[in-house]
Amino acid sequence: MRVTFVCPTPVVGAQVIQGYADELAARGHEISVVRLRARAGLRVPGWSRRGRGLSSVRVVTTARLTPDCVPDGDVVLATDASTSKLLPALSDRHGRAGQLVQSREQWGADPELRLAVPKIATSERLAGVLNGLGVPSSAVTVVSQGLNLAVFRPPHPALPRGHRVSVLVGPDSGAATALEALERTRALLPTMEVTAFGEGRRPEQLPSWIRYLRSLPTYELVRQVYQRDAVHLGSAASAARAMACGSAVVGVRGSAVSEFAEHDRDSLLVEPGDAHAMAESLVRLMLDRELRLRLVGGGLRTAAAMDGAASAVALEKVLHTWTRVQV
Repeated sequence: MRVTFVCPTPVVGAQVIQGYADELAARGHEISVVRLRARAGLRVPGWSRRGRGLSSVRVVTTARLTPDCVPDGDVVLATDASTSKLLPALSDRHGRAGQLVQSREQWGADPELRLAVPKIATSERLAGVLNGLGVPSSAVTVVSQGLNLAVFRPPHPALPRGHRVSVLVGPDSGAATALEALERTRALLPTMEVTAFGEGRRPEQLPSWIRYLRSLPTYELVRQVYQRDAVHLGSAASAARAMACGSAVVGVRGSAVSEFAEHDRDSLLVEPGDAHAMAESLVRLMLDRELRLRLVGGGLRTAAAMDGAASAVALEKVLHTWTRVQV
C-alpha cells in the first residue's frame, strides 16, 4: 500500500505517527509523511528510524498544505483538525481519505471530526467521544497505540533517579494542574528536580526552577528524561513510554492514561484537576521507595504488553479494509 500521513506543526503526536510510519515501511509499504514547516520558535526533530538505522519513509515539508503536496497513493490519513481541512480537496489519485485521532484536544472544533470519512481512534475512550459527537460506530475503528520496546526500555545498568520528576507540557497534557501540583510538592521537597519537555519555546508559566527541554529526538528524550526521572506526569503516550523506561506514573482518572493504567498496580491515579491529590501522590512516591519500586515493576509489565509491531499490524489490516485489498 501507498500510505500518506499528513501532520501539523507543532507535531502533536509525532512519535506515534513516526512509529506507525516506520513499522509500516518495514512491512514493505510505501509511506510518506507530509508536514508543515516549523513556525518561528519551534524546533521539529528530523526523521530517523528509531533504533534501526535510516528510514525509508519519505518526508515532505511544506509551508502550506495543498493537494499538490500529497503524493498519489492508496490512503491519506489526516492527524488533526488543521490537516483534515485538506481532505475534501483531495482527489481519487491521492487515495482513500481518513483520520487518525490520538486525542480530543488536537481537534478543537467538532466539524472536522464529523467529516464523512473513516476514522481510527487510538483508544476506546476516544471512540466513545466520537460516537457522542454523532460519528457512527461503523465509521470508527480502535487501534491501540504501541511502543517500540527496543527503544523505550530501562537503562542498563540502572541509574539512580533520586527526587526527579518529568512533566510533558503540551495542549492535551494537563500541564496546568501538573504545574500547580509540582509547586505544592516543592514546598515540601525543596530538593526535587523537575524537567519539563515539549515542542515549542519554553512556556512563560514555567517557574525558573524547572528545566525545559525542547523538541528532543526520541533517543535523547529516552536518555535525558524517561530513563533518568523517578516519576512522570503527562499524556497517555508519554506515560506509557515512561512506564517502559522504569519511571513511576501519576495520572488522571477517566483520561486515556486510565485505559491501560490501574491505580496502585502500575500508577497512582487522581481525579481531574485535583492538584492537591497529585501533589500528595508525588510526595508518596518520592518518600516511599518500596511503593515506587512496586509501581515501577507493575508499569514495566503493563508496557511489555504494548507491542508496537502488533499495533502496526492492526493498523495495516484496517487500511487494507479501507482500500478493499485482501491481507
